Amino acid sequence: MNSFIIIAGGRVDLYSLNGILERHLEDSKVIAVDKGLEVCNKIGIVPDVIVGDFDSASSIVVGVYRKMARKQASIQFVDLDTHKDLTDTHVAILHAIDAGATDIYISGVTGTRMDHTMANIGLLKVCADRKVSAYIVDDHNVITMINTDAYINKIDGFEYISFIPYGGAVKDVTLEGFEYTVEHYQFEIGDSRGISNKLISENAHISMAEGYMIVNYSKD
Repeated sequence: MNSFIIIAGGRVDLYSLNGILERHLEDSKVIAVDKGLEVCNKIGIVPDVIVGDFDSASSIVVGVYRKMARKQASIQFVDLDTHKDLTDTHVAILHAIDAGATDIYISGVTGTRMDHTMANIGLLKVCADRKVSAYIVDDHNVITMINTDAYINKIDGFEYISFIPYGGAVKDVTLEGFEYTVEHYQFEIGDSRGISNKLISENAHISMAEGYMIVNYSKD
């Protein structure tokens, strides 16, 4: 397993981030994205890779890590232009994938900017297309995206699980091991049938013939 933890510049929930770090830091590389570098500095983490145009990060904090990088070859800066086609987070995810990531845990990509949140959820498709398991995590949600059959595991503390089609219909869906099941059902865009389901089995499973499905664990 080759895991990456990406800490981006949106709202970072420290409770859920600390949970990621406790479970995965030892076996993962950390990528700080722009203002996410300030979070790393706050909690005392030295990222392996630092990505951004740094238009929102503290110049003092960036300067501290640049000085550190000059002394430690293990710290890599990926400097981006402020005028670019991809977001900083998109570049960070591509960097992780190109580095052989099998799993990516992403913090700081939800928050008040709904355009960014929606775009970041869309980036999960980039990971699914490359057969990389990616998870957006905050204190109330764990979000992933699948394009093939999958076992759905319980995550402690998250009561609900929702299935939301992305980009088009998800065809021939069967849900097993859930409170609400379907057989050979087609989820269409705008279909709310998959919202607020619950796991009732340790071997819950979704099968699907075609499409992309957002899988959203959530709690109030």
